Amino acid sequence: MELKGNKGEWSEVYIFFKLLSDGKIYAADKNMEKLRDKFLNIVRIIREEIKGKEYSYFPGESVVIKLNEKEVATIDCSKIKTYKNKIWDMIISSTETTFTDKDITNFLGSLNIQKLKSPAEKSNRFFGGTQDIILETLDYRSGINQIMGFSCKSDIDAGSTLFNASGDNTNFEFKITGSINDAIMQTFNLLVDKQGHTSVGKRMKFLHDKKLDLEFVNPVSNIARENLITCCGTEMPLILGGMLKFYFFEQNGEKTYIKECLNYLSIKDFAKYSFQNNYDAYRLRIENLLYSMFTGLRLGKKWNGKSEINGGYIVVKKDGDVVAYHSCIADEFKIFLLEKLRFETPSCSRHKCMTIYKKENDYFIKLPLQLRFSLKPNISYSMDKNNYLYVAQS
Repeated sequence: MELKGNKGEWSEVYIFFKLLSDGKIYAADKNMEKLRDKFLNIVRIIREEIKGKEYSYFPGESVVIKLNEKEVATIDCSKIKTYKNKIWDMIISSTETTFTDKDITNFLGSLNIQKLKSPAEKSNRFFGGTQDIILETLDYRSGINQIMGFSCKSDIDAGSTLFNASGDNTNFEFKITGSINDAIMQTFNLLVDKQGHTSVGKRMKFLHDKKLDLEFVNPVSNIARENLITCCGTEMPLILGGMLKFYFFEQNGEKTYIKECLNYLSIKDFAKYSFQNNYDAYRLRIENLLYSMFTGLRLGKKWNGKSEINGGYIVVKKDGDVVAYHSCIADEFKIFLLEKLRFETPSCSRHKCMTIYKKENDYFIKLPLQLRFSLKPNISYSMDKNNYLYVAQS
């Protein structure tokens, strides 16, 4: 049976071939440019499509393949490079959502690869089962071998999520302030788009037209609140509440990058730092939050603050080059997360959010948290004297 997949799935196979042929992976800066003095040598790539059958692929002029430490095949590296190029040509030329190639499928079979995405039985050691490729690496600086799990991202395909909404676990409650009544609540809750789905833009504009405002209360889940405080201090729920208000209320749910929140948070000073310049205080808290999300923080399960991973992200660039962000260069990685993540609105009906409800005589709304990668051009932004934000892409 021919293997069939989308660009993201085939990109994972391309990464596999690229790493085998190069024998190393370079770290990248915040703009996805190679840091030529920071790299990891690849000792082997590990795949375990079937539990108990661990295949190891050792880079070199001849790629050695071992099954449970016993050598089963060798493949000339020139063939790996040839098929790497064929896979890349297929990815960039395909106009279909999913596609296949019989010759490539047969070659993958000769490498004992029967699936585009390896279930990676060993993956639970790293990302809770979400990483795509397992490497044993040798740090050129320390000479230390490590087994590291990486999640594969593609600059040529739609970005994947870092943090998914999960009902009330990721909902944040806001009190609606101003002159509001039941009639306004009912009208708001009926505003939908042409497909009959909740229209965030219409609903937020309606609040503005009625001269209403949002006042952050708390994460809906007590576990979420505790985890955020454990991560970054007592002010973290307030900071995240401010970020969600900026995205939904100030930006009407339009495309918003995490970094765009910083000036807003700094000017409004949601955490009440009262510093003369509090920009860096907010930046550091948000970077630490995003890194913690990457290393295991979720809002529906009690978190002890310990990192669950020692890997990172591998990114396929538009020119076919492959670079990595990993925990060995945490500062660059944090900047990458800050600049490449944006907010996203999940299904409002599924996650029971974006409707006004009443408790006693007060009115409330839940706003959801979901974050997605967007490996696109950098954004620049500025705030004028009237506190209006101007955003441009370069």
